[in-house]
Amino acid sequence: MQTALHILNLTAELQAELAGGAVIVSTAFYKKERTAYFYLKKKGRSQVALVFSYHPSGYGFYLVPASKVTVATREKPWPVFGLDGAEATGFEQPGLDRIVKMGVVKDGRPFTVIFEALGVNGNIWLVAENETISATLRNKKYSAGEKYQPPEPLHKLDPFRLTRAAVGETVAAIDKPTTSAVLVEKYVLGYSRTMALEVACRSGLDYTDVQSLDEEAVDKLIAQVVWTAERFREISAGYLYTVRRNYEVFPFKLKGVEDEPEKFKTLSLAVMAMAGRRQTVVEEAGEEKNVLAAVERAAHKYQRRIPKIQADIREAENYGRYKTAGELLKINMDVLKKGMAKITVEDVFREPHLPVEIELDRALSPRENVENYFKKYRKGREGLQLLKRRLEITRAEYEEILKILADLENSFDRAYEKYRSEINALLPKEGFKEATAPRLPYKEHQLSTGLTIFIGRDGADNDRTTFEYARPYELWFHAQQCPGSHVVMKYPNKSFEPSKLEIEETAAAAAYHSRAKNDSLVPVVYTERRYIHKPRKAKPGLVTVEREKSIMVTPKKPD
Repeated sequence: MQTALHILNLTAELQAELAGGAVIVSTAFYKKERTAYFYLKKKGRSQVALVFSYHPSGYGFYLVPASKVTVATREKPWPVFGLDGAEATGFEQPGLDRIVKMGVVKDGRPFTVIFEALGVNGNIWLVAENETISATLRNKKYSAGEKYQPPEPLHKLDPFRLTRAAVGETVAAIDKPTTSAVLVEKYVLGYSRTMALEVACRSGLDYTDVQSLDEEAVDKLIAQVVWTAERFREISAGYLYTVRRNYEVFPFKLKGVEDEPEKFKTLSLAVMAMAGRRQTVVEEAGEEKNVLAAVERAAHKYQRRIPKIQADIREAENYGRYKTAGELLKINMDVLKKGMAKITVEDVFREPHLPVEIELDRALSPRENVENYFKKYRKGREGLQLLKRRLEITRAEYEEILKILADLENSFDRAYEKYRSEINALLPKEGFKEATAPRLPYKEHQLSTGLTIFIGRDGADNDRTTFEYARPYELWFHAQQCPGSHVVMKYPNKSFEPSKLEIEETAAAAAYHSRAKNDSLVPVVYTERRYIHKPRKAKPGLVTVEREKSIMVTPKKPD
């Protein structure tokens, strides 16, 4: 975080670099990025950027060479207060607070730009000579002629004016056990938790209760508070630390942290790196959360699907009743008449022989009604086999998703790299960064058994579908000697064995997505993806095939 002491250091930088004669070359504000840039130049010096960001993931206020600034967003920038061409006359930090005032002269009129470096609550104001508000960066309401009111100051001890008496009064008001570090953090201006712990460490009072401090101990504590505060007055190198999984910067090395810091030429450069790293960490955490959520959704989808398929199987297992009805109608053909809606016959296949009512189609002849029930029987028998196969595949896919989820939770980066194509297929197609959810090069379809196939979109997409999204052991299909899509049969796991029906349906889809789609019969080759190779300098979609098999199919669009 940036404390009032960090702003003290920044003010010293501003005075040394820009006071007296610097011109605001240009300004830019990116609303979505929550960042404003003031580009300034002083005669004889290189252009610099005063950057003010109140981004919730990583905020900061710093002065860096303009060449160090990289704006990644494509958002349209907006000028800040129309200050392009204005002269910067000076900089000051009123009190020891997170506020910087920059005096400017625009068209002969003096103004003050007030930077409130309050983190996510930060804002910039333009104030006229009589303290009247002229403009504000954020949507803060104010009335015409209203005077600028600074944020309520923090009522804490000034580290540069710390005395034994002031510390004694503060300790006397504390009614519970408090360590030296907590005393400094809560009651001294400009001290974060890490800085307070550093003071306690340097003074040898790490875990000492402040109620037991004698005069000598208090003097040690004060000396270290003053020493660390004085370091912020100096324009020196900046040190970036990772502390408690967060980034923090200081103008000196910490004794209380063992890890070596990253060194920067100035504290401002370290603050810029800190803000950028924090934003990156938050973005990565958000992306990790999105990936885990997508995989969890897929797991829940399979979990809900399994009981439904099981219910369908129980229903389909009654298909034998259609065969019985057909046989009974066949026995009673002599009494069947076209136009009958139903008939009651004796069930000779059960003991005792009880009457059973069979529904008929009025529009069908007796023979057609008999055949209709045998068709239902055959369809039910085939449907049951498909449902059982679908249940087998769904269970295997569910186990694979659970494995991916467990690996992600154990080691996210390693698992994401291993299952990148599978995870990308699960991510929503909108609302994600291109790096997280790239455009998929294939169309996804399900076979009658529920098995998934990927159908490449065009030449370059065919290559990506084959070489990025197919595992080496999965089957690859293509219409023989004919331009068409690469089609990949996705396995739920490595031990999966595709059925004859699944091979036929996938081959029919490959034939349909080729130039031979209107032919009655098309030869389709298939082999494991490991036997597909891309020749050097070959055109998009062109590959060589080894160990292939061939099958003749009728082109059929996947359902």
